[in-house]
Amino acid sequence: MKKIKYISVALLLGAMLLGAGKQSHSQIFFIGVNGGAVYTWFNSPKVDNVITSEGWGWDLGFFLRYGKRPYFQVGLDWTRCKNRIDLNEGDEPETMENVPFNNFDFSVKVGYEFLQKPMFKLKAHAGPFIGRSFLLSTDDYIVDNSDFRRPQWGVIAGVGFQFTNLVVDLEYSYHFSELFKPFEEDGQQYALGSNLQLITLKFGLMF
Repeated sequence: MKKIKYISVALLLGAMLLGAGKQSHSQIFFIGVNGGAVYTWFNSPKVDNVITSEGWGWDLGFFLRYGKRPYFQVGLDWTRCKNRIDLNEGDEPETMENVPFNNFDFSVKVGYEFLQKPMFKLKAHAGPFIGRSFLLSTDDYIVDNSDFRRPQWGVIAGVGFQFTNLVVDLEYSYHFSELFKPFEEDGQQYALGSNLQLITLKFGLMF
């Protein structure tokens, strides 16, 4: 898994170094790649006897964009985050585990470049996404792939800027669907009843 992450980051950085050319002013169809850091948390970090922590991770993706003012963008993102889950029985935590979960999300966004210069643009966008959450690790955790609710869906909104081919976005995502189903551990049922939220800082290239 670490090799996949390092190779993906290296490919993205290499593409950024090679993509220094300017786009044609008449161009209205674009393809891009991006990646960055993700901060995650749940809207109800403590529900019944379950406590979930904040977490950090990374994001890799690609997108297709049509138009400029407005523009329409579809994208596919792979997000990997690690959040701790504490199961409490009485006053003391019974189980504490850092769970590395993955999301594959497909999004459709509508955006607008409200500042448009030949080499610099400011923009905002928003739209829905739908996806799937799962574990890739072969290790045993207190949750497994059968405990995720599928599909996951929600909304995403963000602002960003573009300098020649370089694109930087700051995005907020909210999952309307709860990440986990109620699950059972040692004969006791635990209900998380919480929705995942993410803030992502992305760097990418658009051609």
